[in-house]
Amino acid sequence: MKTLLSPLLFYLYRFYRARLRNGIIRLVIKLEKGEVYSETLRKIFKVYHGVEVGKYSHGSCFIPFAFDRETTVGRYCSIAAAVRVFNRNHPMHFKSTHAFFFNANMEFIEKDLVEYKPLRIGNDVWIGHGAIILPTVTEIGDGAVIGAGSIVSKNVPPYAIVLGYPARVVRYRFSKEIIEKLLEEKWWKKEIEDLQDKKGEFCMDYTDYLNNKRDVQDHKDPISN
Repeated sequence: MKTLLSPLLFYLYRFYRARLRNGIIRLVIKLEKGEVYSETLRKIFKVYHGVEVGKYSHGSCFIPFAFDRETTVGRYCSIAAAVRVFNRNHPMHFKSTHAFFFNANMEFIEKDLVEYKPLRIGNDVWIGHGAIILPTVTEIGDGAVIGAGSIVSKNVPPYAIVLGYPARVVRYRFSKEIIEKLLEEKWWKKEIEDLQDKKGEFCMDYTDYLNNKRDVQDHKDPISN
């Protein structure tokens, strides 16, 4: 026997298939020149999803529920498709692991019994396709790279490249000296317009750029008095 709600539920089902949420996101992106620039998109994710995304970052951090609450993404980050961030686990020490017994959204209990752990993803971070970041991670350093399909269970140092399951540091993007220099410089605080006249630093091998710069300086004629 059909209830009075059946027609309503049917139309709600059809309405959901229209993907209103995704449609709003697409419209906002179109109106504000893409997710790289959209301030409204950042406000939506901060207010409704608890995910704070820095300027010029883009990717699956803007897919609803791909990143758990209490996640902060820095500026100039590139995040590929199918990346997933988990900021809390089901409690294995409870009688049951079911969400009824720890997640207040299920409306069986009054307040969350497992808190989200804050995660900071630094600036200029590249996360490859399908990578998973587990709740044991609290920080991914500036300039880090996480390889596609990696499962990250530990914090990632600045400018480290991590791969595998579990993810491990395979090397660093630059020498220790250059990394320290970049961390001190904090170039990512600048607006993209301010980097217009510095394309040479960004559009080639950075170590080669620094070496060439040193060579030029070494070959300059001394200034005579």
